[in-house]
Amino acid sequence: MFSIQWRFMLAFTILLHYGVTDDKALIAEELSKHPAWAKLTADCGESAADRIIGGVNAGLGQFPWIARLGYVEDDEIDWMCGGALVTDRHVVTAAHCVQKSDYGYVLTTIRVGEHDTRTNPDCELKVCAPAVQDRAIKNISSHPLFNKPAFHNDIAIIELDKPVALNDYVMPICLPRTAEQLANLLVGDQMTVAGWGKMNMTTDERASVLQVVGIPIVAPELCDSFGRGFKLTESEICAGAEHNKDACGGDSGGPLMKIFDTPEGPKSYLVGVVSFGPTICGIKKPGVYASVPHFLKWILDNLV
Repeated sequence: MFSIQWRFMLAFTILLHYGVTDDKALIAEELSKHPAWAKLTADCGESAADRIIGGVNAGLGQFPWIARLGYVEDDEIDWMCGGALVTDRHVVTAAHCVQKSDYGYVLTTIRVGEHDTRTNPDCELKVCAPAVQDRAIKNISSHPLFNKPAFHNDIAIIELDKPVALNDYVMPICLPRTAEQLANLLVGDQMTVAGWGKMNMTTDERASVLQVVGIPIVAPELCDSFGRGFKLTESEICAGAEHNKDACGGDSGGPLMKIFDTPEGPKSYLVGVVSFGPTICGIKKPGVYASVPHFLKWILDNLV
């Protein structure tokens, strides 16, 4: 039998290996008791696929939690932000995507199950996904401290008017729950972002097919150069800084994702939300992402 002291040292070593502090472990234990977990399905973060600036086409069903936010002006709809489905009726996005527009745009519609904006349904290698699902909005919870100070706390939750039908091509992404998943991200850790945002650094051309790109976590101070007194805090993640690889206009609110091993196999977890970046994307300057682990309690509190 192992001694109590040996077991304690082993557990401590494991925590250090994953960069998990005692505080993070305690936070994870406390958050794991939140009643909102009962609303979250264990069937999350799984991709049905076999296999952005500088991105490549995603596979059909590769990111079944990606949502699109549609805005109406003069009876025409424009899809200008993204989000991530976390339950069958809740989408996590950026707070700046749900604010009242100065240009007359009104957020009206959430779409899931999209892959190629030119076709419906979408097919790949003679396999077709179900038609896209559009939902109206029942409620929006924007973080009460959004823009206090400016450009911070950029996170929101949209409640749909009715649940979406879950299938292989529409599925929630997992929220971080364990101490390992809540641990601080390390410089060099590889993340994934996806969206239908601009594909060209200098034009407004947007992607027709969902794009995906891998980006690394970089040092926080690299995101302190956006001017206007902005300084990254623990509520944000700094990632990117690779030439021609970036989230861009139209990707706001979309997910920053990381894969973790679980007893059921590898799953994708929502670790960040696209907030803002340089005016011209992909110029070897990083972007800022709202940290989902930091806002996890707020998210759980608002999954009403």
